[in-house]
Amino acid sequence: MTWTSRDFTVAECAALSGIHRANIDLIIHRAKGCEVLFSEKRGYRRWFSPRDIAVLRIAFEFERGGRSWLSALGTAFDHLQEPPPADALLVLTPAPVRASGGPRIISDRDVPRLPIERSTLLVPIGKIVAEIVDRCAHIKETPVVAVQS
Repeated sequence: MTWTSRDFTVAECAALSGIHRANIDLIIHRAKGCEVLFSEKRGYRRWFSPRDIAVLRIAFEFERGGRSWLSALGTAFDHLQEPPPADALLVLTPAPVRASGGPRIISDRDVPRLPIERSTLLVPIGKIVAEIVDRCAHIKETPVVAVQS
């Protein structure tokens, strides 16, 4: 299993991301034209990679923090080209501010030194991604048993 191999179904994506299946379907519908950032359609089925699942989960957190869905999706996609370190936090303001320099990833040990002058969202991007990657690996390692009746 690699970071970008699209081997997981919509149902697995929902279970791995913690986002309800109906919400995944709604997200795909709302992101028409942008869904290639977080999934691939083969025939009638949609497939996801660990990276895609992480992008959806992190974007979901950003949207809950006040970002528009497309802004949240773009920010998550930009910051998940590679899996971040497990202690990484993504720092962003609820609404983009030019002077803030945009979202950035820092280590959790740097939080006390962070100058916070306006509402700021800290998302534990490293922890979320590490949990998703661990769950993906567990699913791939678990043997599938066929039941015959």
